[in-house]
Amino acid sequence: MHAKKHLKKLSGKERRFKNDTNHCISKQIVAEAKGTQSGIALEDLTGIRDRTPGYKALAAAIGKWAFYEIAMYIRYKAHMAGIPVYLVDPHYTSQQCSHCGYTSRENRKTQSDFFCIKCGHTDNADINAAKNIASRADVNQPIALRPEPKRSGRWKGKPTTSVVGS
Repeated sequence: MHAKKHLKKLSGKERRFKNDTNHCISKQIVAEAKGTQSGIALEDLTGIRDRTPGYKALAAAIGKWAFYEIAMYIRYKAHMAGIPVYLVDPHYTSQQCSHCGYTSRENRKTQSDFFCIKCGHTDNADINAAKNIASRADVNQPIALRPEPKRSGRWKGKPTTSVVGS
């Protein structure tokens, strides 16, 4: 086979792979949200390439992946399924403690581990960031638009005391 024909055959392979992967991932995310009757929270990554320091060094690793494309797939599939999608501010989601709210670079010592230096909470760094994204999506919505919270059969709140006064 000639080199030009071979290159032409391979030229769209990476693009097709990304497109297929983004469709599969977005389909799974929307199906999970529909099954649990939940909304979907995404970081608003608009302009990430412009605001990330040292982006050119990261470009080889993350620059080719289409953040916008997967977000659009999720949004249109969620819209078709009637699932709300919330975009949240991505600043410090990986450095903020999902337990106490303390934010510091020292909380994130490695890529995969999160340890809050204030309260001692430990978690996988991605799971901790996902909890922060979810809580920001819920907090930023007006009460009328928030999804109904999942409730178990038992009420787990503190008892209240009514004071009937003089």
